[in-house]
Amino acid sequence: MVNKWFAAILGFLVPPLAFLYLAKLRVAALYFVLLVTSGISDFYLAPAIGFSFLALLLSVLATIHAFILAKTVEYKEERKWYSNWWGALSIPISMFALIFLTRSFVAEPFSIPSESMSPSLEAGDYVAVKKWGYGLYGSFGITLISQKVENRTPLSRGEIAVVIPPHDPRPFVERVIGVSGDVIEFRDKQLIINGNPIETKTLENGIVNEVFGENISTVKYINDNSRLRSGIWTVPDGYYFVMGDNRDNSADSRVWGMVPAENVVGRVFTKW
Repeated sequence: MVNKWFAAILGFLVPPLAFLYLAKLRVAALYFVLLVTSGISDFYLAPAIGFSFLALLLSVLATIHAFILAKTVEYKEERKWYSNWWGALSIPISMFALIFLTRSFVAEPFSIPSESMSPSLEAGDYVAVKKWGYGLYGSFGITLISQKVENRTPLSRGEIAVVIPPHDPRPFVERVIGVSGDVIEFRDKQLIINGNPIETKTLENGIVNEVFGENISTVKYINDNSRLRSGIWTVPDGYYFVMGDNRDNSADSRVWGMVPAENVVGRVFTKW
C-alpha cells in the first residue's frame, strides 16, 4: 500500500524520490531535471538577489503533486525495489555515502572566502583539493583516518594546499613556502629561502611572479614595506611554513606560526 504522507515528505525533501516511490519513472526523471535546473539557477541568482525561491517552490509543488498522485496509485504487479520505502531511502543514502567517501579520500571542493590568496585565487572562487596520499581523510568536519606523517605525501615549495592552522579548526588555503629545516626570511618584498633570494619578475604595479623550481606563483603587494609581516623563521621538522599570495593582507605562518604536517588536508589541483 502506498503511504501518501511518506510520498509527500519525500516530495518536499528530494522530489524525484517521491515519484520513484510511486513507480512513476518518467515523472521522477522530469523532477530530477527540474531539481538540477533550479539548483543551478539558485547558485547564480542567490548572490545577485540575495535569495532564490526556485528550489523551495519546486519542493512545495512536488509535495502537493506526490500527495495527490499517491491516492490514485495502485500496484497491479510486484513492486519494483525502488518503489518500496526502503528502496526509495536507500538511493539518497547510497548517494550521500558515495559523495562523502569521494570527498574524504579522493577530492574535495572548497570555496575561497577572502582575498588572502589574491591574485592567484579571488574571493568567490572554488578550488578542488586532492586528498588521496595526504593522510587526513574526512569531510564535513568528520575525520575518518589520520595517518602518520611518514606515510603521507609531502608538500613541495610553491604548491597551494589546504591546511588546518594551529589556532583554528577551519581549513585555510595557503601557499607552501618552507618545508622542514628551511630558514625563511621575508623583507622588503623579497622572499629568501636558506639564504637564496627567490627569483622574481615584476608583472605590473604590485604584482610579482615568484619561481619555486617548477612552481611559479603570482603574488600581490599593497604596502611599500610592511614591517609587521617581515622576519626570519626556521621551520622545525614535521612542519610547513605557509603564506598567502596577498602578502600584505594575509593571516598566515608569519602571524600564527608553522603548520604541523599532520594538519595538511590536501593539495589544490584546479580552480573555477
